[in-house]
Amino acid sequence: MSNTSSSSDLRRTAGFLGNLIQQARLAWRLYRDGRVPGWVKLIPVAGLLYLLSPIDLIPDLAVLGLGELDDIALLMLSLKLFVDLSPSGLVREHLETLSGKRQGTPPSSDPPTGQTIEAQYRVLDKDEGQRRAG
Repeated sequence: MSNTSSSSDLRRTAGFLGNLIQQARLAWRLYRDGRVPGWVKLIPVAGLLYLLSPIDLIPDLAVLGLGELDDIALLMLSLKLFVDLSPSGLVREHLETLSGKRQGTPPSSDPPTGQTIEAQYRVLDKDEGQRRAG
């Protein structure tokens, strides 16, 4: 019985760590994407600056272990806020790429315009094009 509960605990922990790694990869991909606004990219930078700064909400030496937890919590919060404020279409696109649903289509650097041009076209042979011109 305890063997089953320990394996489910292990699976839950592995799932949490796997999800944490995927979220970190997603944040990195979004940070490198030129379509994410610059002000949104300042959020993880601010989280890292807080992590490196000597100023803490809870001093690291005050309560053993608790001081480090606030640093980690604030860093994770800044990454979550960064992903939440990034354009949802980009987040979905990068998640699909990370999960393997989207194959080999690099993200476009042009923002979508939302306009569609419908037209008819005809392929001309090289000889037909010259006869029409001459």
